[in-house]
Amino acid sequence: MINHKLGLVSVSFRKNSPEEILPEMKKNNLFHIEWGSDIHAPCHDMKRLHELAKLQKEYGVCCCSYGTYFRLGVTDVNELEYYADAAKILGTGILRVWCGDKNADLCSEYEKSSLFEASEKAEEIAKKHDVVLCMECHNNSYTETLNGALELMKKMNSRHFQMYWQPNQFNDFDTNMQYAKNISPYV
Repeated sequence: MINHKLGLVSVSFRKNSPEEILPEMKKNNLFHIEWGSDIHAPCHDMKRLHELAKLQKEYGVCCCSYGTYFRLGVTDVNELEYYADAAKILGTGILRVWCGDKNADLCSEYEKSSLFEASEKAEEIAKKHDVVLCMECHNNSYTETLNGALELMKKMNSRHFQMYWQPNQFNDFDTNMQYAKNISPYV
C-alpha cells in the first residue's frame, strides 16, 4: 500500500493569508503545500519567505513545490536565481515554471531556438542550485501539447528539467490520457 500525504496549492486560496491556510490544513490533515510566488511567497520578499518557513514548521506542513510564475523565454532567465533561492528557503528543490507563451505548433523556428537557448541557461541555473524545474503543461505554453513537451524534454535530457502533468479541460479524456502516458518518463 502506498502512503500518500495530501496537500494543496496556495493559488487555490489567493484571497486567504498563509496564517489562515495553514491552520485549516492542519485541521484537515493536509501536510504538503505548493506556495505560489504571485501572492503568498514572492521570490524577492526574504522576510516573508522566512516567515512562511517558520509557519510551515509550526503547523507540520512541508513545501513540496514552489509555484513560480516564471516563464522560460519570456522572463529574464537571471530571475531564476531568486526563485531557486526562495524555493530553498521554503524547503523544496522543485519549482513549477511555464515554458514560453505560445503553443509549440505556433512558434517560428527563431522563437523555438530562442526558447531552447533560454531553457539551456535555466537548466544551468537549476544545476547550480540543485533544483528541478518542472514545466507545467499549460495552455499558451510550449508544453501545451504532447509533441511540444516531448520535443523539449528530449532536447534538454536533464534531471533538472522535468514535467508536471494535469488534464487539459479543453481536451477529451483520450487525448489527456495519451499525454499523461507518453510524458510519464519525464514527470
